[in-house]
Amino acid sequence: MSNLEYYLLWLAVGLVVIGAVSAVIAWRLRRRVMRRVKSAELLDALSRHTEWVAAQHRALLLQGQGSPDEAPLEEVRAISAQWFPELWADTRRLLAIDSHLKAFLRAQQRLRSQDAEAWLDSDYDTRFVALWREHLAATQPMMEKLPALAGIPEVHARRPEETARTTSAA
Repeated sequence: MSNLEYYLLWLAVGLVVIGAVSAVIAWRLRRRVMRRVKSAELLDALSRHTEWVAAQHRALLLQGQGSPDEAPLEEVRAISAQWFPELWADTRRLLAIDSHLKAFLRAQQRLRSQDAEAWLDSDYDTRFVALWREHLAATQPMMEKLPALAGIPEVHARRPEETARTTSAA
């Protein structure tokens, strides 16, 4: 092997190493950007679902039984499973609370249509507010953890108190 071949071999190895390092850096940067985008989508889905839950308090009938109310919650489940496995325990808690809330709302709707007097005696408001608080207790930790998990600087992160004010005002 001549000196020229030797140096060309090292040059080729160096270029391959540089290409591999560049690919890893580009992949990590792309992943970081995607996590930021997905965190914004997750926050939006959490907000839409929270607004739907808040709207149920005074609704005569359970609104959006089917796809409209399921879509934000399904987004939360899918995004947290794929992009934020660190939030999976919080997501499972939110899904469990949501199933309790929907079962409560269906039972109240059935009671209201069958026996309005019994519905009035059922203390609907107190029970709904308790479920609402559980819902907020499940979503707040997710909203607080998400900016740090997505790598969003604290200056740009939305404060959880602001989110709670905007969703509870709805």
